[in-house]
Amino acid sequence: MPTVSLSFLNRGKVKQVCRVCHAIAELKTERLCADCARIKAQILVRFAEAARGTIAIPAEQQCHRTGCSCAACDGRTVDPHQLYLFDLARAERREIHFHPRCHELWIEAVTGLVARPDRGIDIGQG
Repeated sequence: MPTVSLSFLNRGKVKQVCRVCHAIAELKTERLCADCARIKAQILVRFAEAARGTIAIPAEQQCHRTGCSCAACDGRTVDPHQLYLFDLARAERREIHFHPRCHELWIEAVTGLVARPDRGIDIGQG
């Protein structure tokens, strides 16, 4: 049975290393893979006040519990991760947990600075 190669469909698509998660992928904006770009966009929407600088960001803490819901990607944590305790109005307290990758994107969103300004690495064309 003859086989057909469809490698021409991948021409022109350069794969690089995502500067946050280090996945080899076609990068989107800010040298981020599609998944990291989606998470950063969610952070900017979900925490618009923090990104605009209109609320104070408490000091980060380390959480050692497992199964916490990540505020950025909605996934569950497995390992120790970053935690922020917000004391909101009316004596409400809100815990915000982040995976390491999501925490790096959170830092970028609230400070406006790239956490690791290392350059992307070209892997080559497919």
